[in-house]
Amino acid sequence: MKLTTWNIEHLKKPLADLSLDTNRKRLLNISKEIKQIDPDILCIIEAPGDLLALRDWIALPSADGGLDAAYQIATIKGTEQILSSNPSNVRDALSDLYAMEGSDRNGNQWIWFLVKNELFNNSAAHIQDPKVWRGMTGLKKWTVNYWGSYQSQKASHWRHPQTLILNIEGLIIEIIGVHLKSKINLKKAFDQNNQLTTEYVDEALRARVKLATEANDIRKYIEQRFQQESNPYIIVCGDFNDGPAKEFFERQYLFFDLMSNIQGNIFFADSFLNHALFDYRQDLRWSTKYNDKIERWARNEFGNYHNIATAFDTTRKQLIDHILFTQAFVKSNSGPKILKHAGMVEHTIHEKVNANVRNSEKTSDHHPVSVEISF
Repeated sequence: MKLTTWNIEHLKKPLADLSLDTNRKRLLNISKEIKQIDPDILCIIEAPGDLLALRDWIALPSADGGLDAAYQIATIKGTEQILSSNPSNVRDALSDLYAMEGSDRNGNQWIWFLVKNELFNNSAAHIQDPKVWRGMTGLKKWTVNYWGSYQSQKASHWRHPQTLILNIEGLIIEIIGVHLKSKINLKKAFDQNNQLTTEYVDEALRARVKLATEANDIRKYIEQRFQQESNPYIIVCGDFNDGPAKEFFERQYLFFDLMSNIQGNIFFADSFLNHALFDYRQDLRWSTKYNDKIERWARNEFGNYHNIATAFDTTRKQLIDHILFTQAFVKSNSGPKILKHAGMVEHTIHEKVNANVRNSEKTSDHHPVSVEISF
């Protein structure tokens, strides 16, 4: 069983008007990339909240940029009742049920799981109501003290994690789809002396602390699951948005990394999460390309920073798309297993599909990340 997580950059845009040639060509490339990866489960990040538009796209033949009706979208109980009322705005109608904030303008980056038809039907695939999550963590919102502040503020998930539940021959697998909230820093980065401005640093640190609190809430849910059973089968996947300028701010200001908030404490090994790319070749362990001006500045200007060893050029590449899993996938003698070298970034397929096409027709600025789950 293959799980793939893919941030398909602003998927709403090509789905909004299939008559436009640029949109049609981009969807053809997206369809081609998905068919070549051939996942059994596809976690789509940055999908529109319009579930009906997604279903229409999946039903299209691949010759028209669709997925040949090969997948079904896992949903929360109650979704069909809402859709049966023919809402004028599907995204708005579903937003409370799925705990997704925002509007059509700033809240159309949803998380959906596409499951191949046979697996969907045989596993009773569905999305867990976020109320269950909040009931277990005890938090819909939480308090946060931003760096250096004694005053607490409220924070919450802008895009609530979506939890896919699979029942495979009586064994429950949970796959948590995550898209942590990114924060575009509009403050001026450098002053006239080519030094970082305090305004830019303050904004960046606030964003990274906020990300860490979202990650901590995910960890709280996982810890609660370990209070219910000894070895739950849990996978966390998606876009963690732990970059750009990740290396600089974590090493110079925060002294913690986002990943550790989700992975847990290695001294509590049973509940520690493994990374699917742990044994993947280091220099290929990235999922986006981005010209990171802060990282470049730090390497050139900031003390001994240029001597820090990295597996790849962090001024141009980042790993922000992840798949993590509990020890149950490696410890048990029976049931689902994640074997050595089961994780990968789909570099070859992604780059071949996007070779020699216009930027407007490229599939995404993210490379898909996959893991094979054996039975």
